[in-house]
Amino acid sequence: METPVDDDIRRDEKGRPLAADGYPVSGLATVVDAMAVSSLGRTHIYDLMTRGELPSVRFGRSRRIPWPALREVFLTEGGGK
Repeated sequence: METPVDDDIRRDEKGRPLAADGYPVSGLATVVDAMAVSSLGRTHIYDLMTRGELPSVRFGRSRRIPWPALREVFLTEGGGK
């Protein structure tokens, strides 16, 4: 059984729905994605995750950040560091 696809929703190469700003609204981002969105360096992103200011998920030695958290911290009015 195939899942219906809404043709009105823009999607990225991984099939994640995109918001009007071009960034995904769901899924997990890499640290490199977070660096691009925030214009912060790798060390600063890891510091934010360590302090709990940026939620993250561990996969073995890798860290991923939920896109909703990135949107809340860096892409909303009043957000950002």
